Amino acid sequence: MPKLNLSLWLGILLSSSPSSQQQQPVNDPALHITNPAGRAALLWTSIGVAVVTSLLQGMITTVVQISEDQDLWTFRFRIARFEHWWWTNVSTLLSISFALIIITFLAGNNQDALGVLALSTATTIAIVRYAVPAWRNRIYIENRWRAWTGPSRTSIRGVYRDLCGDSAQWIRLYNAHPEKRVLTAPSDDWGLAVRPPRGLSHDPTAILDKFSEDMSGLTYTRLDARVYDDGTGDDANVSLLWGEQEGFRRRVSRAVLAMPKGLLHSRPITVDGYNGEGLCLAFGIFGRNKGLRPHTLMFDVDDKWKTQRGIIRNRPETTVRAILENSSSWAPRPSKVMRSYYAHAVEEQYGGLPPPFMAAVTEVALIMLDIRQRPLRMWLDGNMEQQSMDVNHWLTGRSGRSPARATPPQLYALYRASYVSMIISRNYMPPSGVITEGLYAARRIVRPDLTCFALLYLAEHAVVRDVTTGQWIQGPGIARPEWWDNVWVESRLHQEHESMKAGWREPAAWLLGLKEFPPELEYIRFPQWPHITYLPEN
Repeated sequence: MPKLNLSLWLGILLSSSPSSQQQQPVNDPALHITNPAGRAALLWTSIGVAVVTSLLQGMITTVVQISEDQDLWTFRFRIARFEHWWWTNVSTLLSISFALIIITFLAGNNQDALGVLALSTATTIAIVRYAVPAWRNRIYIENRWRAWTGPSRTSIRGVYRDLCGDSAQWIRLYNAHPEKRVLTAPSDDWGLAVRPPRGLSHDPTAILDKFSEDMSGLTYTRLDARVYDDGTGDDANVSLLWGEQEGFRRRVSRAVLAMPKGLLHSRPITVDGYNGEGLCLAFGIFGRNKGLRPHTLMFDVDDKWKTQRGIIRNRPETTVRAILENSSSWAPRPSKVMRSYYAHAVEEQYGGLPPPFMAAVTEVALIMLDIRQRPLRMWLDGNMEQQSMDVNHWLTGRSGRSPARATPPQLYALYRASYVSMIISRNYMPPSGVITEGLYAARRIVRPDLTCFALLYLAEHAVVRDVTTGQWIQGPGIARPEWWDNVWVESRLHQEHESMKAGWREPAAWLLGLKEFPPELEYIRFPQWPHITYLPEN
């Protein structure tokens, strides 16, 4: 929170006293308050209001500084959501104090000219420098809260997957083994609150660590409702999606502990003076949604994966980045000029991860600067930064509606395509943030997870590596999945089509390794499935 030092103004104001009051000349502007006690009461009331304001401001500033120094980021981000109201109250109190001292000045306290000047300056600074910017910045602060405190994907040991369920289940797990203490990080602390929200404030991994891996004597119901099946096998770690829906209290992701402090301010500015809002929001999202194998996630924006496999996309004279920028819902994407600087900042933060991952972070950060704040809030409220749990449930037969279960390679392709689906959903979402149905009806958009899965699944089999020569050769293609002709798939493809602005299919196909978007995947041609094989052009 910005600091406004009122001590100087108070010192000047307190130098005035009722005993120094003199009667104004008749020809000066004056209010005829003939009672000296009344004039003194007005002056001391003005001083009292200013003193109280200074004390409150000093207290709040101290609390903010302590929360930042001690990494209490959940508390810090939470109280930042009310900064605009705080500065409004400060400005109102200073305005009242200023109005009272003006009245005493006009009533004959002509020795208070310096006090009037001091309070007028303090009031103007509070309004113009702090209150007005805080109101203009309030939607970003709210979006920052959502970007950092939304549902998280956490790796847990596969043996625990059947313990993970709804909020009642997690409360039972937390209350079990009370002799074992569950630890929290400083950034998890909700802080002072008159009515704190319900929910567990602990990390689910800390709760699960209370249990031995040998759970043969433990009675539980198989639920795993919020566990992703990424096709990696039952013995490996699994990816748990957890948040308010599972009975946990909102908290800032622990990835915040690795963030540069300058990007965590209410008005984030980089060390070079650039706008840091996009980086702050993007780092909050990617701190929560990486999954188990972030190094395998696809985002072939540089065509490197396609080139390595001998695939030359159509329209090679135009870069994929240029198409993403020019066909976006937020075109012409003016923040694209910051791409090189943001890419450098992302590399410093995520240098241990592959280039496709860093390119995805950079693209999201730049879109964050260009997208309007209210559609972004709706995108975050829909948890669109996370892979669709509904699609994963249906493909794994856990929804009770799918006739066939997807194979592990298919589930793995669904996970690997999830970042492209996320970025496409944001870059091409309707400017209103919803699908409009008639004059008053609207519904939420969905991510193109199923379409992106199909694109990557086709690209993986379009060419194959010869095991004897190590060269890429023409692939056999891949047959249509058994479950593809289901009516649920048709409905989902239709929703994905309605959720995106025109022009998204071709960039999605390029980012996932194809030369172009296969027309058979158009929802109007359902349930057709393309047969795609490429002869490598090495």
